[in-house]
Amino acid sequence: MAQISVGGTPAGWTLDAEERAAVPVFALPALADPQELTAEGGGFRYGIQRDLAVDVLRDGLWSQLPDGRRLGRVLLHSPGAAMISVQFDRWELAAGGQVFLYDAAGTRSIGAFNATNRGPDGTMATELLPGDSVVVEYVLPGLVRAGELHIASITHAYFDPFARQADHEDARDFDPGYQSAPCHIGINCPQAAAWQDEKRAVAMFLRPDGGGCTGVLVNNTQTPGRPFFNMANHCYVPTNTNQWVFYFNYESPTCTGTVGNTSQTMTGATWRAGNYFTDLCLMELNTVPPSSYNVYYAGWDRSGAVPQSSVVIQHPLYDVKKISFNNDPSTSYTDAIGVNCWRGNWDLGLVQAVSSGGPLFDQNGRVVGHMYDGAQVCSTATSIPTDCAKFSGYWDGANAQQRARDWLDPSNTVQQLNGYDPNAVPTNLPVRIKAFLEGPFIAATGLMATTLRNNGLVPTSEPHTALGYVHAGGGGGESTTGAVLGVTGNNAVVDWVVVELRGAADTALIATRSALLQADGDVVGTDGTSAVVFNQPAGPYYLALRHRNHLGVMTAGTVALSGTTTVLDLSNGSVALKGGSLATDQVGTTRVLVAGDVVRDGVLRYTGGGNDRDAILTRIGGVIPTATVSGYFPEDVNLDGVVSYTGSNNDRDIILQNIGGVVPTATRSDYLP
Repeated sequence: MAQISVGGTPAGWTLDAEERAAVPVFALPALADPQELTAEGGGFRYGIQRDLAVDVLRDGLWSQLPDGRRLGRVLLHSPGAAMISVQFDRWELAAGGQVFLYDAAGTRSIGAFNATNRGPDGTMATELLPGDSVVVEYVLPGLVRAGELHIASITHAYFDPFARQADHEDARDFDPGYQSAPCHIGINCPQAAAWQDEKRAVAMFLRPDGGGCTGVLVNNTQTPGRPFFNMANHCYVPTNTNQWVFYFNYESPTCTGTVGNTSQTMTGATWRAGNYFTDLCLMELNTVPPSSYNVYYAGWDRSGAVPQSSVVIQHPLYDVKKISFNNDPSTSYTDAIGVNCWRGNWDLGLVQAVSSGGPLFDQNGRVVGHMYDGAQVCSTATSIPTDCAKFSGYWDGANAQQRARDWLDPSNTVQQLNGYDPNAVPTNLPVRIKAFLEGPFIAATGLMATTLRNNGLVPTSEPHTALGYVHAGGGGGESTTGAVLGVTGNNAVVDWVVVELRGAADTALIATRSALLQADGDVVGTDGTSAVVFNQPAGPYYLALRHRNHLGVMTAGTVALSGTTTVLDLSNGSVALKGGSLATDQVGTTRVLVAGDVVRDGVLRYTGGGNDRDAILTRIGGVIPTATVSGYFPEDVNLDGVVSYTGSNNDRDIILQNIGGVVPTATRSDYLP
């Protein structure tokens, strides 16, 4: 849950002034030079962390509320602070216990927080509240055991109180008391209209030590929505990462505004990979951002292709979100310590301190780096270049802890990955595929034999689940009717197949649908006429087709799916497949799926362990090779309703033929990852 709260009103707000005044105060001495800003730990500091040990259970003022609950409170005071955040080193709350934090005047609060907000190490940290005093309130239901609630430190923000708009109902705005350079472009200005998805991936984070930077949620091929956060290594401080606070959607709703909502925060992250010499730092948030935050996971390009134009989205000087534009191709640059960078000058906007880690997007909206060096002022924005550490530069490394690839694409096969929107609205994506199976295909007619249907062997329910196939995205368990199976002619059913929908990375199985294959090659829905429909957001997908004893096939590239029916003919070479011409066989002028994968492991084997030939012999009894068995079996490679090991039309010879027909130890694999 990190810092996600359940809402509510602090109990202490209902008490009279005398009771509020009795709350014990734990005060720190005034800072000798509160305006001194340092550049330690990754740039411009907004404040300083100050030790302040308070045991709320032991040191708090406790009283009983009229409804029987117990209320404990302490007040933390750091003279001169513009804002304060609180770090707890023990957060072991009782069942039903709730914690609120609010300013001393009782006008602004955060919470309630509960036991689910506990970090992996038993800690918790809060966002900033304005003012130099904060009340911590712990409410316990009845006589339950109190647990533990211990404060270790606070962060004293140097800057003036946040600027509150009188008509703005949400007062929790982080405002350093000044704004970044006036030539910045706000993220909601007209120039940024094309970047409204990508901006949702960008966040500002604040460390308890008073530092902070910008970073970006990035997509991955294996588990879209896993909250990997890409940032600059020079912004990383290897302590208290479970107490970092991430601010999402901190932006002005207008082009020139200076105030943004800061209630959408997350606490805590875990280091995954880093490298000083590439400026890589990949973190993983301890909790997935909730759907109400409407975040986006940015796509990326690790190919090293030169960005023809680019933008950086950032939080300069802790300000609301900004965007800068370079309308020219970037150039390559390597700095003194060996960091490989994309270099360019800004046509609009600029970068400043705290922009570090701000993602560099190319013209395709994919991350190709992050801001590394080269802050400007308005008068130098077009003349002093900015260097952005290359995404391709930290893709590889000595091991998983020094490179990005193990986390973002473990198979290391994808050059570009599009972004992922977990809140994208699903729609019906109809697909019509045409394909032929080699086993029942008849070259003379250009159709497939429907012997299984003719003999009443095609089941009314899809067979793949029972064979061990794992469906996804609502697929599996489909059924049809006797009337559909009774259709004859070109639309007669040959057998069941599975259509797979895979994400922008071909290894990510998004959804499956069991469908019916007709004699003329049409793949249709279970009603015998409709297109196969996926209920997913429109976008680019790989499409794959599987059968229970043929090698599967998949498109070589993504196909843009939408509410308009997509038509793919896999039988005439018009659709590029992974593996090219080797993915299928050609019978006459028709491309057909390769028959013989009896054990369904994606490999044709005639001899050796796990071969497909022995399974046929086993099915007919395992002793007499001339025996046969009739029925609906995966060992029936040619789909004639009879499993046979020898003689004419046997199922064994097809396997030998498809591995080359000469060397029995040869194998043949499909091209599905």
